[in-house]
Amino acid sequence: MKLLASLGTLLALSSTWLNPVSAKSATGDRVLVLVPKQESSKHYSLFLDSLVTRGFDLSITTASNSSVSLQMDGQRLFDHAILLAPAAKKIGNSMAPKDFVRFVNDGGNLVVAAGSELSEFYRKLAMQFGVEFEPRGSWAVDHLGFVKQDNGTDHRMIATTGFAKAPAVLSSETVGDKEQLPVFYKGIAHKYQANNPLLIPLLVGEPTTYSGLKADDKKASANTADVDAPLSGRSVGLVSVFQTRGNARVAFSGSTAVFSNALFRNAHNSNQQFITDVTQWTLQEKSVLRSTSHRHYLQSTGEQPDHYLVSSSISYEIDLSVYKNNAWHPYIADDVQFEAIMLDPYIRATLNHSKANAKDIATYHGDIKLPDRYGTFTFRVNYKRTGYSNVDVRDTVAIWPLRHDGYPRFLSAAYPYYAASFVMVLGFLALSAVWLWNAEQTSVDTTKVQKTRDDDKKKKVQGKAQVNKKINNQK
Repeated sequence: MKLLASLGTLLALSSTWLNPVSAKSATGDRVLVLVPKQESSKHYSLFLDSLVTRGFDLSITTASNSSVSLQMDGQRLFDHAILLAPAAKKIGNSMAPKDFVRFVNDGGNLVVAAGSELSEFYRKLAMQFGVEFEPRGSWAVDHLGFVKQDNGTDHRMIATTGFAKAPAVLSSETVGDKEQLPVFYKGIAHKYQANNPLLIPLLVGEPTTYSGLKADDKKASANTADVDAPLSGRSVGLVSVFQTRGNARVAFSGSTAVFSNALFRNAHNSNQQFITDVTQWTLQEKSVLRSTSHRHYLQSTGEQPDHYLVSSSISYEIDLSVYKNNAWHPYIADDVQFEAIMLDPYIRATLNHSKANAKDIATYHGDIKLPDRYGTFTFRVNYKRTGYSNVDVRDTVAIWPLRHDGYPRFLSAAYPYYAASFVMVLGFLALSAVWLWNAEQTSVDTTKVQKTRDDDKKKKVQGKAQVNKKINNQK
């Protein structure tokens, strides 16, 4: 058994080195499936067969297999991993949750199916991605929205249509305008961080759903349930997905039953379509964005120089594609933005979609006038939308100031100041001319003025002498 497992590991590694990616997934076709026991795979045969039909190469083994490994010599042995053994206390020989976190950080995708009997291994792994499962032994219960079975007593089999508005993940067949079929769910609930932009709660409970402990499985849950409901209503997380900043994807389900044959193909529910949507998204069969190329150049020459000058007029273009329906297609949107950043964005402009020569890309174009500020700038397109892969394209560009002889001789903005200077000069000349021309016309003969003053003074002296003479005569 160990020899066969080791041989399978070597074959998986050789396929990594020799075979190119040829699956319908954008990242690869090698899938590791971990089950509690080897015969347990029969309970999920419909789900596993659907993966094979979609082009995946499955390696099914038990979680207790000591030869299970995700990497060898720094290379990933698998592109995806599906965990269907929630009660397993350990995986492989000595694998820890951090090994699966490293697998995701290296670009691997992960599907985790838990249950009411989940182990601490699963709980710690989920907490690394902002998902916190309820205590062991608890269930998601709904006394109104339960699925009626033969005995009609188990309220843990709930029916819910609490789908998230995420068209990039859930198709119109699952969430459409017509009457929606519910998802049949039996398992544990989890808390999710509503403010986490990387986490999407795809399926939540109905307003009457709550999370509680069941005291005795043999009695009616409505009568014997030990109700401990820290979670209720829409805060009851059932299935959530997570996308890392490196575009690896992880899906968490609190139920392994939704993957089982009993619920996977049922005319009264949408489990098959829902699980297909979730796994297609997680295994990167759809909603995968990429930038095939980008460029910027001067509008005047059509060439990209080593550096730009301040206030230059440039054009920026980027090509975007989306992977869906097993092929790359042009990605059409009206919210692709360009930014010119130096600590803070100086320019943020929306790019316009233009026709492209290739059938699988969409070209976005924008005419940009650079800021009147020199320095080292970053040209960036940082496109992040719910459910789609992140596109972050950036170039470091130097913007130089103009040379001393590069400025215009006269600045149009300074024309008012030029005019004010000439007006002041003309006003000064006019005032001087007026003052000079009127100087002789207003001049007075200084000799006549002095004679008049002497006569007035003599008259005053004579008048005073006559007064004194009269006074003396009277005496």
